[in-house]
Order: sequence, then structure tokens, then C-alpha cells
Amino acid sequence: MGDRDRDLETIRATYARYAREGRGRIWDPRNPGFARIIRDRDGALSDLLRASLPPEGGRVLDLGAGDGRLAEVARAAGVTFENWTGVDLDPGAVVLASAAMPWATWVEASADELPFEDGSFDVVVASTLFSSLPSADLEARVAAEIGRVLCPGAWLLWYDLRYDNPANRGVHGIDRRRLRVLFPGWSAQIRTMTLLPPVARRLGRLTAVFYRPLEALPLLRSHFVGRIRRPGAVLTAPR
Repeated sequence: MGDRDRDLETIRATYARYAREGRGRIWDPRNPGFARIIRDRDGALSDLLRASLPPEGGRVLDLGAGDGRLAEVARAAGVTFENWTGVDLDPGAVVLASAAMPWATWVEASADELPFEDGSFDVVVASTLFSSLPSADLEARVAAEIGRVLCPGAWLLWYDLRYDNPANRGVHGIDRRRLRVLFPGWSAQIRTMTLLPPVARRLGRLTAVFYRPLEALPLLRSHFVGRIRRPGAVLTAPR
């Protein structure tokens, strides 16, 4: 088995482990702290989409789209886009997204081998994608594919862990230095956000009081959010 095959098998094994362990329970949207995390993240990504798409809308590629909820969130927020394409390695997630949002395009594929032509998208979204890739080599291949399918001068939108998670060996942090290595010559507009999830989940009814003051402490922000611009003259994706 080659390195790429091992990497993809590791990702699939992680999906299976999450299902066995019932990890979805810790992301219960009824938990006020987690609900706040999701609300803030969705708002940040919707704002970035609105700022990064061409005036006429443009084409969006959501990598590691999961159940595809970001597409519905963006549409409900009034973000104008011409076409939305979601990609995920998990066939079950693709089936769920296709059933829930048939107006978008959903594709089962690995982010390092995308079935799209060069310069096909005006914006690419990578939300908690790179932190789940099990090797530096796969990270580099995915970054190269993003550069290939993204129009020159267009934006990669980013939301991902900046710290390792000692409670979950299936993810790792991506720091600013690694971002510069993965996307050399790209200009970045990145900031920190999101109160550490283990802390946020424990706030309960006190979320409204304590979430924002705790998140104001830089060391307690677990994620980077922002956008990274592909070098080159700004072009519109081929139609």
C-alpha cells in the first residue's frame, strides 16, 4: 500500500472510530457553549464568503464538506453565489448532503485528487480540513490541488485548529508557519477565534456571560479563521 493509500485509509479509520465512540455527542448543538462556537464560526465564514466572492456571485468549492450545512448557512445568510460544490471522502456524508440540499453539487472524492479543471472556482473553503489530514505529504498535495482549481487572485477561506488536541489523536494544529509552507507566496488575512471547545462546553447556562470574556484571552482561542489569496491577476472562473 502506498503512502497516499495509507493516508486515506487512516482518515476512513478515524471516521469509523468516531462513530464507534459516539464522538458526535460532544458536539451536541443543544449545548450552549457549542452552539455559540457554531454560531460564531458560521457567521465568520459567511462574512468571508460575502467579502471574497465576485459581485456576480461566483463558484464555491467546500472541501471536507461533511453533511454540507455550510451551504445552507451561507444561503440563509444571503450570500450570493452562482454554484456551490461540496466534496467529502465519506460517501455517507455525500448522500446526506445530496438529499438535504439537491440544489448544490455533492461529490465523493479526496481533496488531493479533485475531478475539476484548473481555475474552476472563485472561492475554496477549507473548514477543519487540514487538521484532519494524517501526514505532511497529504497536506502538501491538498494545498497544491487547491492552488490548481482556484482562480488566480482568488481566495481560500480558512477555519481550523491551531493547537493539537491531546484528547483526539485524529487531529492536529496548523500554525502560521505551516500555512506559509503550504501556501508559499500567498497573502494571508488570518486571526484567532473560538474559545477552547472543552472550556466552552462546560459553560452551560453561563455561556452568555463568560464566553466572550474568556475568548478575549488569546491563549484560549483554539482556531485560526480568515482567508489566503492565491497569487496572480484576479480572474473569473471559466464558465
